[in-house]
Amino acid sequence: MARIMASSSYSGAHTYTVKIKTGRYKGTTCLGNAILRFYSKDNPTPTERHCIGGHFDAGKTREVRVEVPHPIDDIEQLEVWLERPANTADVRWFVEHMQIEDADKNCVRFFPFHRWVTMKHQIVRVNNALLPQHDPNEQRRNESIHLDKEYYFFSTRVAKAVPIMSEVTASPESFTKSYFMQVFILPTIKDTINQKLLHSFSKRWDSLTDTGNIYERALMNFARPEIVDVYMDIIPQDDWSRLDKVFADQRLIGTNPAVIQRVHSLDILKEIMDVSDEDRFNRQMKMALSDAVEKKKLFMVDYTTILRRIICQNGTIASPVALFYVNEEDDLMPVAIQLFKNKGPAGPDNPVFFPDDNKYTWMLAKIWFNNADASYHQSVSHLGFTHLLMETIYLALRQTVSISHPLYHLMAPHFLYLLKVNETAFKALVNPGGWVDTSMSIGVKGMWEIIRRRYQGYSVALDDDDKRVDEPDASSCVEDLHLAQAWRLDREGNLENDIKCRGVEDLPKYYFRDDALAVYRAIKKYVSNVVNPHYADIETLKNDYEIQEWASMLSAKYEEGGCQIQGVPGRGQFSDCDQLIDTITSVIYISSVAHASVNFLQYEQYGYPFNYPAMLYGDPPRTKNEHAASDILQCLPTKKTTLGSLAITDLLSQRATKKLGDFEIKYQFDKIGMDALKQRFKMHATETQRKKKSTIY
Repeated sequence: MARIMASSSYSGAHTYTVKIKTGRYKGTTCLGNAILRFYSKDNPTPTERHCIGGHFDAGKTREVRVEVPHPIDDIEQLEVWLERPANTADVRWFVEHMQIEDADKNCVRFFPFHRWVTMKHQIVRVNNALLPQHDPNEQRRNESIHLDKEYYFFSTRVAKAVPIMSEVTASPESFTKSYFMQVFILPTIKDTINQKLLHSFSKRWDSLTDTGNIYERALMNFARPEIVDVYMDIIPQDDWSRLDKVFADQRLIGTNPAVIQRVHSLDILKEIMDVSDEDRFNRQMKMALSDAVEKKKLFMVDYTTILRRIICQNGTIASPVALFYVNEEDDLMPVAIQLFKNKGPAGPDNPVFFPDDNKYTWMLAKIWFNNADASYHQSVSHLGFTHLLMETIYLALRQTVSISHPLYHLMAPHFLYLLKVNETAFKALVNPGGWVDTSMSIGVKGMWEIIRRRYQGYSVALDDDDKRVDEPDASSCVEDLHLAQAWRLDREGNLENDIKCRGVEDLPKYYFRDDALAVYRAIKKYVSNVVNPHYADIETLKNDYEIQEWASMLSAKYEEGGCQIQGVPGRGQFSDCDQLIDTITSVIYISSVAHASVNFLQYEQYGYPFNYPAMLYGDPPRTKNEHAASDILQCLPTKKTTLGSLAITDLLSQRATKKLGDFEIKYQFDKIGMDALKQRFKMHATETQRKKKSTIY
């Protein structure tokens, strides 16, 4: 930690130690001279200016000693600005926070900045956590929000999809060079070297066992996913039935674990899947379909509508439904798969596949189902409703809520680097010709169409006419949950409601649910302990025009400049603290737990082409004809495509930030926020860690 002494000529002066933390965003190094002035609580006249020098390096803390003629009672505000050196362009400096220590009084005061300091004078209050109606510097506060609107504004890059940041605006939150090198550049170099090496290998797999050899062949070895050993143990023994449990477990603890739902009635199932051959179904479960429904043992994953007639970049994807049941050992097991839905019963070109079909035919049905599941996972569960939805919500926050707001401090750690991560993903992955186009069946156009359907609500009628789905509220969909309904913040975004709507409260061995619920409730307790003390009565909440404007923007339609998110509690106006708490809990949960569950297992799941292929060649099986191992090899992605998936999913699975509750950047310095984080959230997180059964966080 560097130390400097601000110049002074005072005799018998009083000394303050100022510790200054510079942010880690690109371009944050201060080249100009920084000037400070202090304001006491009872005296509106500031001290004389104190030059504390320049060259404050990104990510570093620097200690400065400032001398004043006499002690200052209760330093309440800091004023700071930069002076530009001669022959220098405009200067700026991103300050995280300043800490003023008075050794004589044994007193420490914190001043959170989290803003760019320029030649324009800025004033920051101690702890800097005020509701707008309580801030005496209301004009400066509003000016700061107005300035943020120049950077953080909406642009719909893809027609009728999710409003996200404009392409033409340079991100004000760019990575430092070291972070960018570690997380993006080095894995890209590794991928390039491996692709050049594998170019000399055959494009297709030689045998089923050959699919497990790519990891050792790569020049810069990729770790061998654990699931590969499971397949390599099963394939030589020709015991394919053991893979049925692997397939079912992917719905519970895989990389897309929040889609499975209980079959609430046989009538609903008959609308989705042909169940006319009841004997075959009953034989798989050793019970009648009606009994399985009544005993709450029948579950499904249904993509029949949301993926129907998706125009793919590479070949075809199925729009399947898979049926599962809970057996006597409380294990979830597959019952049947239908890859396409016809107007009537399943015909010769659209059969229902069963585990006792030809083993390779059944394996093909599972592979094609997983290809569809992977398409939905990357489009909706991952990109659309963690990355892009959170960017939308963050942009609305920056346009309406001051960085001095205590609830901004509460949410801000969960948006760290979000804008730059998304910007980089667009350039490398989601742009035409990027990874999605070259390594996923759906391609970029298919991905955006899936996101659009889920965000707005979409179904494909049997008479081939497209129609929007009329939206019920969150409580009315328990027995008719459908992926073609518009995504809702108070349903899919609220874990407790989501679990209830999907009917999976009692699904055995659903470890994602158990772990996620524990953390969700810890988050909600943490949020409550911040929100409730700041809003002692309803009038205080109603008079918080910043947070109310945020609520309005989240709900408002596109043409009104809003996000058009359905199911925002309060529908555009928070009338009680519970609505606000639920909204913020959803934001933090999605940014952390939900993202972790769909992100960090990507390499383990996608890293073996047999297990969870994002790309398949040819067409899904349309008949019950017996197939062979060669048919599976022909549809699997090539070695080159597989290597690309290894590199990308290895990159995406990196844990580049700290664990939930241990934030890289500290925002909360006020007593309410610090107490909530220390006494509640970490206590619950510790308890959750002890109980945790899965490894998704």
